[in-house]
Amino acid sequence: MIESIAVGNITCAIVSAKWALDLGASQARQLLFLLAGLLFGPLTLLILYVYFIRSAEQRGAPGGRVV
Repeated sequence: MIESIAVGNITCAIVSAKWALDLGASQARQLLFLLAGLLFGPLTLLILYVYFIRSAEQRGAPGGRVV
């Protein structure tokens, strides 16, 4: 049970750091998102997902069109 929670949190941490990299965050901010993903998991992914939607909306990309 504990192993599955640990693997899930590590996965969230890695994905959070990758998404922060894709958003153009500095290395220090990427590290903060990595630690936040490790501690808070899906909440951090939700926050980064909202950042992705907002940045797509500002660029006028198809993924940013909210109906």
